[in-house]
Amino acid sequence: MTKTLLWITCVACSLTAAVVLAAPLPVQGTVREFTVRGDQFAFSPSTIEVQKDDIVKITFTAVDMPHSFTVDQYRIAKRANAGQTVTFEFRATGNARFYCNLTLDERCKNMHGQIVVK
Repeated sequence: MTKTLLWITCVACSLTAAVVLAAPLPVQGTVREFTVRGDQFAFSPSTIEVQKDDIVKITFTAVDMPHSFTVDQYRIAKRANAGQTVTFEFRATGNARFYCNLTLDERCKNMHGQIVVK
């Protein structure tokens, strides 16, 4: 009876180890880099496409006047003065809208774009 119990315990441990080792590893996204310009009250590019869990690295330059790159869903608000560049990154988890939140000129309200996560 002791040998049977020992055998059952060994089989159970082996099955547990097999399940643990077969579990998928956490998803590691690819680093995706984008250069975005804020110029003449528009973002270029205005659409950024990435895969879920990618690490998105944005290099944002305000060309003509101060602009911001704001993404409420990711809690990002980066400001750049005219001619200044800022760089930041985040993990893509879902679609989001980005926009300029500055009020220096009324036309800044028309600056918007989107992050599309596939």
